[in-house]
Amino acid sequence: MTGSSGQATGASAWALGLLVLLPIPFLGSLGAGGGMIAAYGSLSRQGPLAKRNAALARSWGRLFLIVSTALLLVQLSLGLVRMTQSSAPAPGFLPHAIPLLLYVLVCVVHLVVVLFALRRARRGEVVRLPFARSV
Repeated sequence: MTGSSGQATGASAWALGLLVLLPIPFLGSLGAGGGMIAAYGSLSRQGPLAKRNAALARSWGRLFLIVSTALLLVQLSLGLVRMTQSSAPAPGFLPHAIPLLLYVLVCVVHLVVVLFALRRARRGEVVRLPFARSV
C-alpha cells in the first residue's frame, strides 16, 4: 500500500494480520501470522519505510504465531489427557479451558495491535509498538 506521497508504506503486511477474522476456527490465526511473516520478502524491496514497517509486522506476526500455536497445542494436549482419564470426574469448563481463553485474549490483543499499526502505516509513519523489540 502507498501513503499520500505515493511511496510504499508496508501497510499491506499489517493488513494481512486481519486474516485472524477468517470464520474458519484456528486457521485464521495461522494465516494471519504466516501472512505477516511472508509479506516481508516482497515489501523489503519497496523502500525504507515499507521495509521497516514490514520488518515490524514480521516480528509481531512471528510472536503472534508462536504464542497462539503454543496455546492451541497446550489446549489440545489437556483435552486429550482429559479424554483418556475416564475415571476422573469432569470438573467443568474453566480449569481445563484456560489456554483456550488465553488464546482468545491473544487474538483480541493481536487485532487491536494490527488495527493500530495499520492506521499508522497507511498515514506513512513508521509503526512504533511500545513492547516490540527494535528491528
